Amino acid sequence: MLSPRSWIAAPMMVIAMMTAGCSGTADPGADSHAAAPSTSATASPSPSPTSAFCVDLTPFRVVVVVYRGELADAVHSRVAHRSASKRQLDLKGLRQRAAVIARMGEEMQASAPPDIAKQFHTVLGAIRLSSSKLNPDSQLGDVVDPVFNEKVNPSFDAVDKYDCGAKDK
Repeated sequence: MLSPRSWIAAPMMVIAMMTAGCSGTADPGADSHAAAPSTSATASPSPSPTSAFCVDLTPFRVVVVVYRGELADAVHSRVAHRSASKRQLDLKGLRQRAAVIARMGEEMQASAPPDIAKQFHTVLGAIRLSSSKLNPDSQLGDVVDPVFNEKVNPSFDAVDKYDCGAKDK
C-alpha cells in the first residue's frame, strides 16, 4: 500500500518533469535574452519572475523536495523500525530524480541571479554528490549526508525561499 506521501509525490514529480520540459519555450524572450552574449562585464541576470531561472525555479524546487523527502523517509523508517539493516532505497527512482535536478540545474545556472547563484551551485553539488553514492552497496548515511548537513542546509533553505519577484535585494 502506498503511503500518503508516495501518492502525492508521484503526481507532483510528473507535473514537475512536464513543466521542466515545457518551461524552456514558455517565454521565447527569456530564452533569446539568456542566450545573447553579454557585452558588459557588469551585466548579470536579474531575478524577475519572467527570467529563465525564475520560470524553472518552482519545478526545480519540487523535484528537490521530492528527492530529499524520499531520503528523509528512508531515515525515518530506519529509526522507527530500529533496524540496523540497510534500508532499501528506490535507487532507480532516486537516480532519475537526481538526473532531472542536474539537467534542470545546468540549464538554470547560467541565468541564476548573483544573489542566489552560490547557494544554487551548492544545492546542485550536494545533489550530485548524493546521487553519485546511489549504489546497492552504499550505506544510507552516504546518500543522505550530502543533502542534509549543517553546511548545505542553509543553501537548500535559501533556494527554497528565494523570491524572484523581490525588488532591490
